[in-house]
Amino acid sequence: MYNYDDDMPQKIVGKQIRLLRKRFKITRSVLASKANMEESALQRIEAGRTNPTIKTLFKISNALNVELKVLF
Repeated sequence: MYNYDDDMPQKIVGKQIRLLRKRFKITRSVLASKANMEESALQRIEAGRTNPTIKTLFKISNALNVELKVLF
C-alpha cells in the first residue's frame, strides 16, 4: 500500500522552502528574521511537522524573493 505520509503537502512545501533557502545560501535564522517569524517555527515548517497558513507562506516567499507558487 502507498504511504501518503511522505507526500503530505506540508512536507513537500517544507522541503521546497529548505531547498530554496540552501540554494540562496541563507541560514534559517536569517530567513526567519526576514520573514518576521521565530526560527523554531521555520524549522517545524521545513521539517513538515506543521501546516503553515497561506499568510506564513506568503511571508516566507517574500523573504526568499520568489513567487508564492514556487513554494509548491
